[in-house]
Amino acid sequence: MRSAATYIKDIYYRLRNSGTWTSVMDAYLYVGAVVFVVNFLLNLLAFLFASGFMGRRLTLAVWDMNSDQASLFWFFFCHTAVATFVITYLIVRLYDRIINKPVKDFKTELSEMAKTELSDYFLSGKMSQPFRDPNSPVSWTDQVKFYVDTASVEKYLDELTGCFNRKYFSHKLVSYMSTQTGFRTKSSRNIKKYGDDVYAIFMIDIDHFKSVNDVYGHATGDQVLKDVGKLLRETVGDAGVVVRNGGEEFVVIYLANYPFDFSQVAELINQKFRDNIKIKDQAGLKGRDVTCSVGFVSYPFYDNADHVFDLEQHVNLADMAMYVSKTTGRDRWHELKATRIPTDKIDTSLYLNSPEYGLKRGYYVLRDKNGERSVISDK
Repeated sequence: MRSAATYIKDIYYRLRNSGTWTSVMDAYLYVGAVVFVVNFLLNLLAFLFASGFMGRRLTLAVWDMNSDQASLFWFFFCHTAVATFVITYLIVRLYDRIINKPVKDFKTELSEMAKTELSDYFLSGKMSQPFRDPNSPVSWTDQVKFYVDTASVEKYLDELTGCFNRKYFSHKLVSYMSTQTGFRTKSSRNIKKYGDDVYAIFMIDIDHFKSVNDVYGHATGDQVLKDVGKLLRETVGDAGVVVRNGGEEFVVIYLANYPFDFSQVAELINQKFRDNIKIKDQAGLKGRDVTCSVGFVSYPFYDNADHVFDLEQHVNLADMAMYVSKTTGRDRWHELKATRIPTDKIDTSLYLNSPEYGLKRGYYVLRDKNGERSVISDK
């Protein structure tokens, strides 16, 4: 059971942020308090001014006043109470009519639209606020954004998997991530502090997916893609955004608080595939488990931002790490970790697409569950 202090703190926070009011009573409490304070101060000044004008002693103790001053005191006291009630009532009625009820209608319409799991996914605000804390208060502005999310859902939705599509990645997420991370200038030397937001980019590829289509048919392949999309969304939850990159490839952008080892997420994804993505026996064909290869990098790749890559280039780096997982046995993960910032002239194309190039020159190392290495090997 929540403590009284926590309850009072929650009420204070809610009342202080008008966009998170949950009922008209919140409006009455907040507006009433403000109107009362304003009225009290104005009437107090008026009473003191009138007392001085009458040549009376300036006091708020009724027993020290004569009859005229006491009558004047009670007049201003009653005026404060009546004016507070009337003004508060009128303001809250106006608020309820032009703000509260229209927003309630929005929420009703949204709830009617949320008839499927996919609708719920976008109504949670994933599109406009991909890493929103589900426990944080939802303001009127947020609710309108969620409405816009739902209204434009088809444009950014991969209908087969229920994940975001490349259009969302390029039109929305690239801009959002650039704003969130606020790429620092070359002269800055920002050091991560405990609790700071840190991101990672994951590339996930379904192992031997072509053989799934060839052996079991495209209907089974589509079902595998659906299952994978659902599994990834459920696995990353509100901490991540899942994008179908094309074919059997998925991109996940994951948010955590520093310090955090993102290999936990990679291992979890691998394990979830092993436990949940399966093809059943069908038409004389024996079913099988479906696994995935995972590669990931931190975002931004360099903490001090002396050498900055954009979001697309980070995906290329994660893709290289995933390629290593593919070529060294599949059903595993690899991280590409930056070791030194290039001070010499580099071939950017090779840097972002050939792991051998960067490993040989010591720009980055590979990491898996067995540790770090500077060569591609399954040993």
